[in-house]
Amino acid sequence: MTELNLASQISMLLFVIGLSLAFISICFVFYLKAKWLPFVENVIDGDCYSFSSNIFSAGLGITRYALIFLFDWQARRCNRYEEKDKVPLKIQRLFIINQLLVFIGAALLFGGGMLE
Repeated sequence: MTELNLASQISMLLFVIGLSLAFISICFVFYLKAKWLPFVENVIDGDCYSFSSNIFSAGLGITRYALIFLFDWQARRCNRYEEKDKVPLKIQRLFIINQLLVFIGAALLFGGGMLE
């Protein structure tokens, strides 16, 4: 049995951490879809969009609202700058945290694969 060199061990560790963050993010999408996504849809879009209909569109909606909450220029571009202030900061942070989990998890997941 051969021993793994340090680069392989680091690569596997990064891959596993990225995979874990992806799993946590998917669980977080289920939570946001069930609890906060319908509220945010109603406040920001006036119930014009229905991102909470299934899990795939919920992922897209959570990404959309996280970008609106994270960047003022995105909120202005979508004409949602005034509406975003109506959503409590705690809920905005949940959407942003999920988006950061996706970004960091994807970077670690693919970075671990590219290191090998």
